[in-house]
Amino acid sequence: MANKYLAREDAPFGADVWEALDAAMQETAKAQLAGRRLLHVEGPFGLGLKAVSLEDEATEEGLTVGRMLPLSLIEKPFTLRTRDLAGYEREGIVLNTRPVAQAALAVAQQEDALIFDGASGVPGLLTAEGTQQQPLSAWEDVGTAVDDVVKAITALDDAGFHGPYALALAPARYNLLFRRYPQGNQSEMEHVRTMVTEGIIKAPALEGGLLMASGRHYASIVLGQDMSIAFIGPAGGEIEFMISESLALYIRQPQALCILKA
Repeated sequence: MANKYLAREDAPFGADVWEALDAAMQETAKAQLAGRRLLHVEGPFGLGLKAVSLEDEATEEGLTVGRMLPLSLIEKPFTLRTRDLAGYEREGIVLNTRPVAQAALAVAQQEDALIFDGASGVPGLLTAEGTQQQPLSAWEDVGTAVDDVVKAITALDDAGFHGPYALALAPARYNLLFRRYPQGNQSEMEHVRTMVTEGIIKAPALEGGLLMASGRHYASIVLGQDMSIAFIGPAGGEIEFMISESLALYIRQPQALCILKA
């Protein structure tokens, strides 16, 4: 069912243009987003979902308060030249989708910042209370990365979370896993994958890393509106659009997260 709040039916062009814009947005976002590869995604449930109900909290005798987790709305405008859109629709001339990609990248980066670092009054994976903490060594020598991952797995094991596990790493740390051991032909990446079976993810939003027990019952992303392009209207010789989405990070058991501190 089409989202009427995107006002696409008001645009002066047809489905072919929308397909090109959507493809550029999705390709850019998919390459950037790390949180969605790490966590289970619930929804989308629609733009009208502004909060998720949590467990009730008894504050005093005879009084119970309903707790809510708010969804954050992320928006980023962009414009395209009217003549470029007309040329694409009429003549099949290659459409410059760079403004779409730039806006999608900005939204994706803000989403990952929200998932990992949180926002005002809303904790992220790295800022939630009650998580496990594990310092990272320098990873100067081959094998030290595996040693750190084993320590993090042990910390989660000791807390009662026995896997399977997923791992997110800062790009520099992720790339180091491709070093090979001096003896044999195995890389650290291959070694870590024998222990971390639910995925090893490159996450630009991180400085260190995050190991977690995998499953929606530990943490998930709740989507209201998935990332979408809306039609705003003409503005001089351009047409204005908006990329938007709404979501929340729902951490059910912070003890299932082990923060790898650089």
